[in-house]
Amino acid sequence: MKRVTMSHINAYLDGALSEQERQEFEARVEDDADAKALLALHRQHVHELHRLYDPVLDEPVPERMLELLRRRKPSG
Repeated sequence: MKRVTMSHINAYLDGALSEQERQEFEARVEDDADAKALLALHRQHVHELHRLYDPVLDEPVPERMLELLRRRKPSG
């Protein structure tokens, strides 16, 4: 890995890197203060998004949305 990109950061935070890729990423970030700061910033963003929006996952689906889905014709 020559340069840390947003794609690398996103894959890392999503747990989508192989073990070897993860190790390479972590070594690269450890040696690059800018990459380390960017990773910390995006890790905080992910944390904040979960804090803000995870509670929505526990909310019931509004009845009017369910009704729209019930009336929807199957495609085909």
